[in-house]
Amino acid sequence: MNLFERNLLKYGQDITIEDRDMDVLNGLPSEVFTNPVVTKGIIKTVSGVTAFDNTNTETVITHRICIAHDASVTAEKWIKLGTKRIRIVSVENVCELDEQMVLLCTERGLDSKVVNEA
Repeated sequence: MNLFERNLLKYGQDITIEDRDMDVLNGLPSEVFTNPVVTKGIIKTVSGVTAFDNTNTETVITHRICIAHDASVTAEKWIKLGTKRIRIVSVENVCELDEQMVLLCTERGLDSKVVNEA
């Protein structure tokens, strides 16, 4: 067991990684989160960091999450941490060794998108 695996077991928190789909409910567009996968992640909040997302838009990074390598985790996935929805902005396969991944993420808020509509 390497150092990262030991730290993940000792300090890792349960996080849920989900797919996000758009659906129509009662004639209105709505987000639907499906295919939840629970894993362990070491979460660090950061400030003063920005990154470019997959649409080449500069985004403020609020969380840096380290997880064990999982090839299915991409920038299209979302993380649920308590009541917060966290969007994955970029995914880094550390040293291309397929052992550890660093996810740069931005917090969106509560389950409901109402807090972001202004």
